[in-house]
Amino acid sequence: MVDIVAVHGINMHRSQRATMQESWHAAIADGLANIRSRHAEALSVECAFYGHEYNDGKAGGEPEYAAIDLAPGLEEELLIAIGSALDEEAGDSSQETKLYLPGAVQRALAGIQRSNLLDGRDSRAIAFVKQVNRYLTSPDFRKLVHLEMSTAMEQSPRVVIGHSLGSVIAYEWLRENRPENPPALITLGSPLGLEPVRRRLDQRHGPLGWPGQVRSWTNIAAGHDAVATVKKLGPLYSSKVRDLPCDNPRRSAHSALVYLANVRASRAIEMALA
Repeated sequence: MVDIVAVHGINMHRSQRATMQESWHAAIADGLANIRSRHAEALSVECAFYGHEYNDGKAGGEPEYAAIDLAPGLEEELLIAIGSALDEEAGDSSQETKLYLPGAVQRALAGIQRSNLLDGRDSRAIAFVKQVNRYLTSPDFRKLVHLEMSTAMEQSPRVVIGHSLGSVIAYEWLRENRPENPPALITLGSPLGLEPVRRRLDQRHGPLGWPGQVRSWTNIAAGHDAVATVKKLGPLYSSKVRDLPCDNPRRSAHSALVYLANVRASRAIEMALA
């Protein structure tokens, strides 16, 4: 048995399981130490690590992308949904017009560059939507990810923490499976509120709702995090969802480690471990 199963998000295809284990454990433990939690020193974390599966030469694992690599359909829909949530106006007359891209896509990329979301780089933003797209549309890839999740869940965690795409994976797995010891769920920087994501989950599972037998669900979204453009998941999934805002720096608003060390996340983890 472990305290926490941690599920990462996108852009981890050049990372390693050991790196995730060390960095997530340290960030969670530091946050718990800040609130004087008795769990800080004895914390155990199991990582559901699937990033390496993107390194098979298929969409989602390449180190650099250009705007022309965006595929119509879900990839464009996701990018536009993220871009529309940014605070600043995305249009910029000084930017070179990309005639091969729809105007909404151009504005979304410009807004991402301005906001510095995902380092403000087209390549990282496009990698994000490609990795989300592959998980949502490839049955074989989804099966690999869920196998990793199932293996991690054999440790009977008290808490499941999903960041970014990891929150979608955790939600789906918990809807499809019934762990013997139901955990608490914590989602961080979640795209579960994005309409293109909701639509595909609804097609797969039927009406959106509570994820199986989880004891509780806390969703934490930073104000400047455009990936978590819909800050409150309760109205979309269940009135039992505990939606909490948090204040992450604009330039690292979507960072997993910044979320994990935030006091809102620390108190939610402490409550779930109690």
